[in-house]
Amino acid sequence: MKISKNYFIIPILVCVLMSCKKTSTIDSVDLQQNTTDSISFSMNNTLYSFNETYSVGVGNSQINVKPYNEAIAGRTYAYGTAGKLWYGTPDSTMYSSFFGLSSTTKNRGITLEIYFNKKYKISDLTKSTFVMIPEDQSKIFKPGKQPFAIDFEKENTREGVVLTIFGEGKILSSKKPGFSIAMQSHRMDIQDNSSFEILKVDHIKGDDYLMEAVFSLNLFDEQENLYRVEQGFIRKRINMLRNWSPIN
Repeated sequence: MKISKNYFIIPILVCVLMSCKKTSTIDSVDLQQNTTDSISFSMNNTLYSFNETYSVGVGNSQINVKPYNEAIAGRTYAYGTAGKLWYGTPDSTMYSSFFGLSSTTKNRGITLEIYFNKKYKISDLTKSTFVMIPEDQSKIFKPGKQPFAIDFEKENTREGVVLTIFGEGKILSSKKPGFSIAMQSHRMDIQDNSSFEILKVDHIKGDDYLMEAVFSLNLFDEQENLYRVEQGFIRKRINMLRNWSPIN
């Protein structure tokens, strides 16, 4: 299967702090508070924790993707699979802001990625060197309940959160199970008993903020086996402007 998507990923070790304009303050946080990145949760009665961010990035992908028998002139398809070319809505895109975390204390060899996805009209975005980006990320990282993007990187009809774990010979994800858009589960209720809530987004300095969130959700492997996640908690430093620079 051929896939066309555009992501800009920065390994933390080679990131350079960027000079950015100031965004609006949500709340201020005492710099003496703990601002260390961390994600923890219980899965099948085992505690998992991740405390080191190894990558950050942003990206675009086509939304409302459907199959076509022939190529559409002047457009790039999202996927080429099952003898079809799959295209999304031409005037819109899914903007993704994402992080990769690992652990320096336990669960070594296991990594976690979390995506925050939101649909935009392309006309509302600005072309950067690599991707189309919004003016800032305040519409993505705001307090309140968040939906789950269960068909992310497939039909891409839903915006929201995606959490994926890699390790122990498995890939577990909150997305619909399946190898591709043509070979997947078509259940749309897989997160109906789940919740992801951003509790607060506190201002640290400049464009740097501290987000805290709680969650419970379902993860699936490719065989549609369920792994229930409970008591999830996230404390994550974010750059509200671009998500391109970590906080030292």
